[in-house]
Amino acid sequence: MIDERSIRQWWDIFKSHGQLTEVRILGKGKAVYSGYFTDCETMLSELRNYDGMGGMYATINEIKDACSGREQANHIVKSPKATTNDKEIENRRIILLDFDPERPADTNATDAEVKLAEDCMKSVYRYLRDQGFSAPVVANSGNGYHLLYKVNIPNTEENTKTVELFLKALDMMFGNEQTVKVDTSVFNASRISKIIGTPSNKGSNTKSRPQRMSYFVHIPDVFKETGLEYIKKVASEYPQVEAPSRANNYSTERFDIEGFIRDHGITVERRVKFQGGEKLILAECPFNSNHKDSAIFVMDTGAIAFKCFHSSCSNMGWRDVRLHFDPTAYNRKEQEEFRRRRSYYGERQAKQIQVVQEDSRGKKWLSMSEVKWIDPSSYVSIPSGITVLDQKIMGFTLGDVTILSGLSGSGKTTLLDHFILNAVQRGYKVAAWSGELQDFRFQAWLDQMAAGKSYVVQKFGFSNLFYVPKATAEVINKWLDGKFWLYNNDYGAGFDQLFSDIKECVQQNGVQMVLLDNLMAMDLDELDGSENERQTKLIKEIKSFAKKENVHVILVCHPRKEQSFQLLRKESIAGTANLTNLCDNLLISHRVGNDFEKRAKDFFGEDQVRSLMDYQLVLEIAKNRSLGIVDQIIGLYYENETRRIKNEIAENIVYGWKEEPVQTTLDPYEDLPEF
Repeated sequence: MIDERSIRQWWDIFKSHGQLTEVRILGKGKAVYSGYFTDCETMLSELRNYDGMGGMYATINEIKDACSGREQANHIVKSPKATTNDKEIENRRIILLDFDPERPADTNATDAEVKLAEDCMKSVYRYLRDQGFSAPVVANSGNGYHLLYKVNIPNTEENTKTVELFLKALDMMFGNEQTVKVDTSVFNASRISKIIGTPSNKGSNTKSRPQRMSYFVHIPDVFKETGLEYIKKVASEYPQVEAPSRANNYSTERFDIEGFIRDHGITVERRVKFQGGEKLILAECPFNSNHKDSAIFVMDTGAIAFKCFHSSCSNMGWRDVRLHFDPTAYNRKEQEEFRRRRSYYGERQAKQIQVVQEDSRGKKWLSMSEVKWIDPSSYVSIPSGITVLDQKIMGFTLGDVTILSGLSGSGKTTLLDHFILNAVQRGYKVAAWSGELQDFRFQAWLDQMAAGKSYVVQKFGFSNLFYVPKATAEVINKWLDGKFWLYNNDYGAGFDQLFSDIKECVQQNGVQMVLLDNLMAMDLDELDGSENERQTKLIKEIKSFAKKENVHVILVCHPRKEQSFQLLRKESIAGTANLTNLCDNLLISHRVGNDFEKRAKDFFGEDQVRSLMDYQLVLEIAKNRSLGIVDQIIGLYYENETRRIKNEIAENIVYGWKEEPVQTTLDPYEDLPEF
């Protein structure tokens, strides 16, 4: 059934000024129904008669008033003599971005396919936001997603070409021929789009490919127009074949991009097909090795483009790449322009260094005989509770910073709970910030691990849900009082507030280990610079804090989304490379399964991977600064009932809370947290 409330909302957003609108219903057997309306209620009264007969669409741009004289004025007719064409559009009011997942024709999308469309849509949304676009209306079309940008553009051939190139540029940068495309066919002025509040019914309604209702995801408070100049700016990213000229030394041959990549040692991480060409995703930007999201675009026409999505390199194009590797590729004028552009866009104004006079901190420059010798074996390290890890890197040394990463479901949160309990068990005090978990859920998971198999209860009717009854949880939490502190997320995730409170907790309570889960949930907007520059400032602040306060900090960093299809490596961690460059330890968690077995052979060897398949978790030491340990892997067991990480399959740690026998209720529903 149609959702009349959403349809009225759709009309208010896009048609509220009574503009003429054509409704078109695409029925079965290529049946077409059409009607012209200037009033929402009249339109709705007609749509009710055609509910379930096909997909319901409407024109998105301003139609010439003369079309109101057609036979289908104010009612819907089957097989009309005429429908709206491009010449009958007065003005463009909306630009539609349609993210539809690839699937067999005349079928609905699966949930997984819709999620792929959502991910692509979000990437484009963020990119256009950073390009200066006003906020769009975001809608779920039933099988994918729409971004609808408000514009006010005359309907001319030139503007039509601009919109077409705009869509092609976005598909070039973000589309994938095998998964999700940015639909480049919706550039024409008379384009129809789904009426939000009506169902998708391209295929049969099956369990795996259901028919879904379209709905609004987000409507901006103020639906502002985006100027044509912004659209042109993005459209200009779409490459055209270079004509022979003085600038390119009158070259007429198709450029050998594969030979260029090979000759200059450019590493291509992945190749992605899109409509009209192929995207070569680079391991690093040619102009800044810290940038990991740049690409060369090779069009079927022979045209080539380059794009780095970092602001400091965003102005560098394909000609710049060629000149970077081959200064003779273009004439002298182009070479000079390249040097100017690189100097201009790459410059950072140096900060004035304030000279600090020598004070109680002692001399600024020390001879080696003045440095106090400390026995390395006396370094204070907090045991991790993972035997081999502690043997390899001496545990978590105070004053150091560890980064923990892993794919979703690889056990990062479980490892953090394990580290907390093992530190507390050995007399160290710990504080944690969880940007993802609610406090009661964090508590429930920590209690579950601390309790052990004898004190957890399985929820009736659920084979995989265990919890700690209230009486036991109260004893565990009393034991943790004065030993472990969890940050109250009501105070937000802003960097300044969070770090101020962490320092206060460390100084007041004698905390020696701080866990931050995770970087992506932390709000760094208070710091200046680009995202990578802000992250660099963050890791430097953490390093300075750890040394000054003599604490160990563990920071969770997520991998890039695309890494879910390959074995996670150091270079795969999202964010600036300075995160992994400046940390003292880098640990990567891998969940053992068929995917791990397939992906890990190339890195660890078939024999070693085979020996790990009896474990549930592999912890990799990807970096250790102090002892130079790299590429060491540790097999660990996982106990589902307690979420415990175990060195041996029969290991059972008795934590300090269990000093007295505890009477626990066996009522499986008592005080069960909302999972």
